[in-house]
Amino acid sequence: MKGRVEQLDGLRGIFALLVVAHHHNAFKDSIFYNNFFVINSDLFVDFFFVLSGFVIALNYFNRIDTKEDFFQFLKKRIVRLYPLLVYTEIVFLIFNILGDFSSYKNVNSLGASYYFSTVLDTLTFMGSTPVFGSWIGLNYPAWSISAEMISYVVFGLILIFFQRSKILAFIITTILCGAFIISKGNYMLAYDYGFIRGIFCFCLGIFTYNILSKNTFQLSAMEIPFLVVMILLMYVVHHFQLNLWKMVFPILFSGGVIIFCSSTGLVTTMLLTKPFQYLGRISYSIYLNHAIVLILLNVILFRVFKLPHTEPMIGLSLLISMTITIIYSHFTYEWIEKRFSNYLKTKL
Repeated sequence: MKGRVEQLDGLRGIFALLVVAHHHNAFKDSIFYNNFFVINSDLFVDFFFVLSGFVIALNYFNRIDTKEDFFQFLKKRIVRLYPLLVYTEIVFLIFNILGDFSSYKNVNSLGASYYFSTVLDTLTFMGSTPVFGSWIGLNYPAWSISAEMISYVVFGLILIFFQRSKILAFIITTILCGAFIISKGNYMLAYDYGFIRGIFCFCLGIFTYNILSKNTFQLSAMEIPFLVVMILLMYVVHHFQLNLWKMVFPILFSGGVIIFCSSTGLVTTMLLTKPFQYLGRISYSIYLNHAIVLILLNVILFRVFKLPHTEPMIGLSLLISMTITIIYSHFTYEWIEKRFSNYLKTKL
């Protein structure tokens, strides 16, 4: 297997847009939000974790043997994640401070102490832990970047200290994370212990890599059944309010990775087209940019211009939000992700 599977990038781009739809929740009774699929589209964050574990294992599973390898690996990951994380946090901080003087802000001034704590939480990759508090961050989707970074650290440490029994170590780690989630009685951990959820999914991605590294499949016929099963399960967990049963989705997503890595079917062909590949390429920007776009656009459309809260208007605001997020993310991908990352590479 090569170090990148393009069809999975396309799938990541689609799921990133579905997360945008999930966070377009200012009008919770709207049909554009209040349906089992969109309400549960935050589960696609778990796909990102599984895919990350798969891709990282694909590229580094047999390449981290010493502490020097480990620090080099972490340095590369920080260079990849940090520029956009810092940029989006600054953007959110500026708009929140400006909002303190605006009649359109939903709450009173949050104060310097809150801003300092939440920004510190995010920029130290602690946003998915209770280290600095379990509050929602300014850029609320950024908690998962914390969980991602902590997963990298766990991955590297296991490879260094358990070289001869690393698979067993990952199995034990997965079991412990699963047990912790069950003990909490809530799978959808985020701002408090979301890193446990992230590690759980990340390890499943590592196991997925190990399966595919040793086996070859032809699973084109499984593309559509996978999507159907995924949607049906989303309906079931929503209808019967089965929170802990959502733990099955990372396993399902692992199966999806295996299917789409082993397929040449219609869906895979679509995912390999240029539009979906580009969505995948800018998906990190889409993910960290979309919250500010949703907030500002809803303020402009429904508070400043006082558009009616009708279903067509709410649907239009979602469409415009997605479009602006994609356009904006094109520029942050080119100017922040690529250029600043390249600059840091030359310096570090």
